[in-house]
Amino acid sequence: MLSKNLRVSKRYAKALLSLAIENNILEEAYQDMKLVSQAFSFEKELKIVLKSPIIREGKKQNILKHLFGEKVHPLILKYMLIIARKRRAALLDGISRQFINVYKEYLNIEPVRVTTAFAIDEPMREKVLAVARRFTSKTIDFQEKVNPEIIGGFIIDLGDRRYDASIRRKLSDLRKHLKV
Repeated sequence: MLSKNLRVSKRYAKALLSLAIENNILEEAYQDMKLVSQAFSFEKELKIVLKSPIIREGKKQNILKHLFGEKVHPLILKYMLIIARKRRAALLDGISRQFINVYKEYLNIEPVRVTTAFAIDEPMREKVLAVARRFTSKTIDFQEKVNPEIIGGFIIDLGDRRYDASIRRKLSDLRKHLKV
């Protein structure tokens, strides 16, 4: 069931991408869908309400108008209301996340997430970017995450590849080696 929803969400996201390109609002659509995705992340009740079979589609449309009416481009709002009218409002969370992905694919943007035990400074950031550029010719969307649990070192996630040079992983490898 989940993979079906994912496929459907991706189709809707691609349709929205085409619509945004056609109407010359691609960047606005991207910002709007990031806002929608954040709303779903922070407001768990929103997911519950939109999935509920008890709440009528008209009420769901009114909720969407109230939440996003003044915050998103009118075309994006209209698109969301059509989705709600077609009884697909529960997919809006997935559609927003998939839109962000297809937007980045379309613009040839590669997300690069760097996880460190502490915040990195600008010279270190440039070194990490230089390493990442060796592995991709795409534009890099650099994201930093601080996770003290890795103790030291870093983890780089580049697309679907991971390079783990953390102290936590090295200690884990040493532990495994000593057990043998």
